[in-house]
Amino acid sequence: MSKVFRFLGRVLQFPYMAWALVWFMVLMLGAAAWAIPVYAFLGPRGQKIMFPAYKLWARCWFLLCGIRLVVENRAYMNSAKPAIIAANHSSHLDVLNGALASPLMVRALAKIELKKIPVLGFMFQTSSVFVDRSSPESRKRGVDDLIRTLGAGFSLFLFPEGTRNRSSKPLTPFYDGAFRIAILSQRPVVPLVVLGATKVFPMKGISLKPGIIRCRYLAPISTQGMNLSELTELKEQVYSLMEAELLKEQAELYS
Repeated sequence: MSKVFRFLGRVLQFPYMAWALVWFMVLMLGAAAWAIPVYAFLGPRGQKIMFPAYKLWARCWFLLCGIRLVVENRAYMNSAKPAIIAANHSSHLDVLNGALASPLMVRALAKIELKKIPVLGFMFQTSSVFVDRSSPESRKRGVDDLIRTLGAGFSLFLFPEGTRNRSSKPLTPFYDGAFRIAILSQRPVVPLVVLGATKVFPMKGISLKPGIIRCRYLAPISTQGMNLSELTELKEQVYSLMEAELLKEQAELYS
């Protein structure tokens, strides 16, 4: 019987993926059509208007694909704004997960390469700070821009792993950037653990399927009074907390 279900799953995978791709494009273009005139008139100040359209696009697409996103412990984020949201990165869906889990007043750190993607690159441009990691000058400007963004009342959304985790470990090593910004701005770090995304859209292959994704905020970590000599300690503390949460989830799944 299990072989029959696996066969049916493979047969249905193609029309499901086609359905998901078509609606992804339709909704993305709709959100872009909303954002282009807003951005043309208001520039970056229009994000408060544009970002809800992006969240609506993500929410509608998840609904059409049978994906349910649950945000847990949102009060931790609400009590710490503006803050640095540090999330794990293990799925192609993490940008949408982050958009739905984040407050409206948030900006993301994005790789400069994303700017080249048609339509999607424009949408990143209206809601992100781009950094060219190959350029020390760009990285420095990016840090300055992100600190100014925090000063303007926006929280920051970053993936401290830097790129998607393709390993068998819960997390890959963290870069310093998120924690440097947190200390320099004296704003708290709020860890965000994304659970279940790899089952819905694994890193290997293209096999999107319906399911539940949980975005779980952990308690904010204050950086008040910290200096850059404590950066490694802060990074290791956040890493340990997120790793423990991911390992706990794995243990529950296989117990």
